Amino acid sequence: MAAFVLFGFRLGARPISDNSMLTHLRTGIDMARTGAIPRSDPYSYTAADERWVVQSWLPEWTYGWAYRIGGFKLVVLEQALLLALLAWLVIRLARTGSPLRTALAGIAAVGVGASPWSTRPLLFGLICMALTITILERRKSPWLLVPLVWIWVNSHGSFPLGLVWLGARAVGEGLDWRVWPRVTWLYVGGFAAGLAASVLNPLGLRLLAFPLTLGEKSESFRNIIEWRSPDFSKEGGYFALAFLAIALLLLFRARLNWRDAVPVVVFTAASMLASRNVGPLAVVLAPVLGRALRPTSSAPDGPGRALGSVRTNRAMLALITAAFAFFAISIYTNDPIDIRAYPARSVSWLEEQDLLAEPHRLAHEDYVGNYLTLRYGEEARVFIDDRYDMYPVSVARDYRTLLEGRPGVSEVLERRRIDVVLWEKDLPLVQILLATGWRETFSEDDFVVLQR
Repeated sequence: MAAFVLFGFRLGARPISDNSMLTHLRTGIDMARTGAIPRSDPYSYTAADERWVVQSWLPEWTYGWAYRIGGFKLVVLEQALLLALLAWLVIRLARTGSPLRTALAGIAAVGVGASPWSTRPLLFGLICMALTITILERRKSPWLLVPLVWIWVNSHGSFPLGLVWLGARAVGEGLDWRVWPRVTWLYVGGFAAGLAASVLNPLGLRLLAFPLTLGEKSESFRNIIEWRSPDFSKEGGYFALAFLAIALLLLFRARLNWRDAVPVVVFTAASMLASRNVGPLAVVLAPVLGRALRPTSSAPDGPGRALGSVRTNRAMLALITAAFAFFAISIYTNDPIDIRAYPARSVSWLEEQDLLAEPHRLAHEDYVGNYLTLRYGEEARVFIDDRYDMYPVSVARDYRTLLEGRPGVSEVLERRRIDVVLWEKDLPLVQILLATGWRETFSEDDFVVLQR
């Protein structure tokens, strides 16, 4: 178990590079500074003063105060501890009664989730998902779900997945026992009570209604990779697919009952529709794999074997403790933010040339907008970032036109009064602009700056 916790800690101890997390960091920093949650967009010129539901205000509040106390490195340490907690919860759910079988179940489950488990508010949602499953699996009081759901609602928009899992579990139990699964429905009631209590939050009903945004702005969400079906041709995709195949093979071999099969089928289907659901799938798989691999009987260990096991465990514990110390120290010896994927030199050049301020308007890709927001805060004046739930659909459409080099590029730039473009060199927009009279004024690695 300690080895899995170490693995989670190591995942979280890496420098922050996720573009979404950059905006979450800036929002938290501003919240800690002002003592207030933003109610309208302060970072863009395309959606200035647009109503903004800061759905992940609670995690962002922790980021902001961690930054005020210990800078970005303390934020990284927070993420490392949270991922270690998630790994511990998953391996506890995967227990089989046999160390080797538990390790196999844990490796399969964690292997599925390792790639999509990233340092951002989704991590809070995954922990809440694991705790929801733990409360039912261990038959703890359903009332424990009330504060847990409140935290989940105020942390991440994935909270409906908890209700989906409870419903799938109840349906499976009904198919197994041919009777109404009264006990599980008590937990459904506890979850519903938690949703009702969640109305008491700084943002009110808008926070609970946040998942409805997905339907209203489904067109905008097409721009987000994690809302598309998983791309298993990439390195992280290969990794997740391999462990998912192993997990499903283990489950098919075990002949699951319906209470386990229904949640697995539901969440596997959801993960094939959107890659962001692969992370929750890993949590759902853990207890099912634990039951599937549980030995029917086990022989007691002899005195000699027990003594050898104790010595081995002590040696492993010492090694894992040393590894924890090493990774914790690495947080404070490395840069906490990894900006290698972002056009930092181009942005510095734009700042030197005073091209980020009025009357100039900059167009850029969405993930670059997250970087600009972290770097400049309310002075960023971004074209777009990945907060597609907040931006008007018209902004998302204009961005898609520029991103794909569709007909109408010139009209978008004219309408938005854009006179500076920071873009990746190999995308079609660059050649379109060069062919229509724009000039290249700065270049670095994969990025180029163009001016009208």
